Amino acid sequence: MEALKHILRKQPDKLHLLTELLETSVDGTRDIFVNRPLSMAHIRYIGFDMDYTLAIYNKREIEDLAFRLTLIKLVGLKGYPEDILTLPYDVDHVIRGLLIDHRKGNLLKINRFKQVCRVHHGTQPADLSLYFNDRINQSDMQRFASVDTLFSLPEAYLYACMIDRLEAGDLGAKDYTTVFEDIRYCIDLIHRDGSLKSEITRNLARYIYRDPHLPLTLDKFIQSGKRLFLLTNSEWFYTDLVMEYLLETDTLGYQSWRDYFEMVFVSAGKPDFFKGQNPFQVVNPDTHEETPFEGDAFVPGTIYSRGNHLRFEQLSGAQGNEVMYVGDHIYGDVMRSGKDSNWRTVLVVQELEDELGKTEELEERHQRLKRLSNRRDKLLYELHIHSSHLHSLESLKVAISNFSATELQVLHRTEEELQESIRKCQKEIAKTEEKVAALRQELSRSYHPLWGPLFHDGDEISRFGDQVRDYACLYTSRVSNFFFYPTDRYYKSLRDIMPHDRWMELSR
Repeated sequence: MEALKHILRKQPDKLHLLTELLETSVDGTRDIFVNRPLSMAHIRYIGFDMDYTLAIYNKREIEDLAFRLTLIKLVGLKGYPEDILTLPYDVDHVIRGLLIDHRKGNLLKINRFKQVCRVHHGTQPADLSLYFNDRINQSDMQRFASVDTLFSLPEAYLYACMIDRLEAGDLGAKDYTTVFEDIRYCIDLIHRDGSLKSEITRNLARYIYRDPHLPLTLDKFIQSGKRLFLLTNSEWFYTDLVMEYLLETDTLGYQSWRDYFEMVFVSAGKPDFFKGQNPFQVVNPDTHEETPFEGDAFVPGTIYSRGNHLRFEQLSGAQGNEVMYVGDHIYGDVMRSGKDSNWRTVLVVQELEDELGKTEELEERHQRLKRLSNRRDKLLYELHIHSSHLHSLESLKVAISNFSATELQVLHRTEEELQESIRKCQKEIAKTEEKVAALRQELSRSYHPLWGPLFHDGDEISRFGDQVRDYACLYTSRVSNFFFYPTDRYYKSLRDIMPHDRWMELSR
């Protein structure tokens, strides 16, 4: 109701938007999820990344564009065969959270224990035995590259395609690592030289989704007394064009998109912003010229670049735990800001809406899997009890030798009953495990035919899911989801349980 009151106060003529908000607000895919308790009443400053945070990119269009521009660079700068320019982009082939092993030419999905769950060599599935004796150290930058953001997906798929071409003998004497380095160089170049952004800015509506609830969300924060700032790695000219497209000003009383933010920081150089000592620069919004900032406080309406979080706190008067930062990059936005600055963190996971929608669609099968898994666990517990009793009985027979004939007959019959119970348990466990495996495989393919769900693999949390849980205080699918919650809400996390907490459940 608070969201509707806000709309009625700010835009009484927007009846169509009220209808849309009512429909959206009951959609569970737009929820905010809590890893660590967070009281919004204690948050004074809220910072936002731009790309894939405030700006939601059209996945298919932006990834295909990046893929094609990188192919052109590979042909023109690295001498790759021209026929690769006709390669189609498969938007559904890879997911976020994978690792690229450029020593072996593989894409990997690993779980939170750094165990490899799935392997593809190029675009083809490969045998897990390749990694049976291999310790996965994801921080080894000489071997692994993380697919951490949605911007990384075209790079990962292009690498898989080029490994196929390498194995077919089409790339000469190149090796797996050289191919990766060529692709990384070219995809970085299309970001640096402006070729990607110039295409985007020619047709913003094609590449960026304008969320109608975004300006309302920011305005709601402002009306509640929160002080907002924009902190992006994008340069000023691109930030200005994108933000002007995203934020409506005609009906909310803002003269410019910049009026939504007390401070604007561009070319921030994250993650170095959170661990470095770069000084702030002042950006001339007309000429784009940068000059050193020598003031003792931030000036509203001024555009800043570079900088570091310690100087930000000094100049703004913010304490670390009074700042909440919202971004989409596990490492650059969430992990570094949480570790180095003590800022509270929110991770935007755009794929979450599809993942939750699929989970809702598969609810009955998930419940069946839960029932089967619980049955298997109880059977394993019963097997343990029967085996323990049989072991105790055998120990008793060894320790005491003067049993009567009747007592021996009772012991023998009890022993046979326990052995039969063990056989029945083992048989039921095997049948149940077979059903569990088949159903889990079916569910996995429903999320993604190659890689399964984003946050899990089998019974375990995936590497990506583990990072989300470890580093993000909150996570959600888009910034505007905050519109449906009070601005002073206390976000409470679920109670953590340990394996022994299930003992009573299993023993009944």
